Amino acid sequence: MKNFHFSCGDRLKISFNNKATSRTKGRVKEHGPLFVFFRETTSFAGAGLLSHRECVLVGSLSTGWDGWLPADELEIVKG
Repeated sequence: MKNFHFSCGDRLKISFNNKATSRTKGRVKEHGPLFVFFRETTSFAGAGLLSHRECVLVGSLSTGWDGWLPADELEIVKG
């Protein structure tokens, strides 16, 4: 578990790491690299690729997209 310790509204710079799936790479390339942090969960309740994984809910500062990204596929710095 990563435990980012960000607060709602913090500005983040997000990139993907070498574990990233094509979904994560696509979201970061299309909507990043600058996001705003909303919240994190230690076990995403939805179905599919994110199910039961630690995830962060972020919003793009450039496109307005909001969505969940898997924490273990990301490199995140406050900025």
